[in-house]
Amino acid sequence: MSALALISDLHSNLEAVEAVFQRLDALGVRDVACLGDVVGYGADPLPVARLVMQRCRWTIQGNHDWGLCHELDEFNPLARDALFYTRHALRPSLFRPGRRAVWEFLRNLPQRHEERGLLFCHGSPRDPVMEYVLKSDGFLEPEKMKDIFGRIDRPCFVGHTHWPGMHGPDFRFVQATDEQRVFRLQGPCIVNVGSVGQPRDGDPRAAFAVVDGDRVEIHRVAYDFRRTQAKILAAGLHHALAERLAKGK
Repeated sequence: MSALALISDLHSNLEAVEAVFQRLDALGVRDVACLGDVVGYGADPLPVARLVMQRCRWTIQGNHDWGLCHELDEFNPLARDALFYTRHALRPSLFRPGRRAVWEFLRNLPQRHEERGLLFCHGSPRDPVMEYVLKSDGFLEPEKMKDIFGRIDRPCFVGHTHWPGMHGPDFRFVQATDEQRVFRLQGPCIVNVGSVGQPRDGDPRAAFAVVDGDRVEIHRVAYDFRRTQAKILAAGLHHALAERLAKGK
């Protein structure tokens, strides 16, 4: 069985997405899947969504993808404003019929996927779109983690928090770093593949995972975030969405 690359939380960051696909091509990994949040925050929702449609064998729904067609009361102001921008950029019309395929793709994404004896969702096994499995939950929310782990009998891959790493059966989170890039899948665990388009673990490089048998490796790729920042500002999105890309926070 060939290696499977998992990308997540692209957030309309075209430069990061292109850099990740270039790295995957260099690695010879052709089988790619997306764990959601194709859009949101960034200035390039249309080309990013089209790349995902072309290059990913399957994609599941993230909360920002869900937000395209639903009420945004639970989103913070920055996320909400960016989703209004995304709706305007993607909504099909008589004069923009080419948007319809992208709109329908994002609107109809499934909430979870199973294959290779693995489970995939954006958030968590009990709330696949919205719930965060935080790195601190192992010691601050042990009952939450006990409930979540009680719902899985296999490794589960998620995104959503933008922090790559793994929760093992003891609920402890091991963060992925340059020194700790490889994890082994042994029974129920939750692996976060990190974020391509908006990392928040203090490392501004795009993150993704490659699964090969029971081996998972987290990769990091530098990209031209300054170009992405300029696009965000030119689009009239909040300056904080540009500034955080340089810090990875």
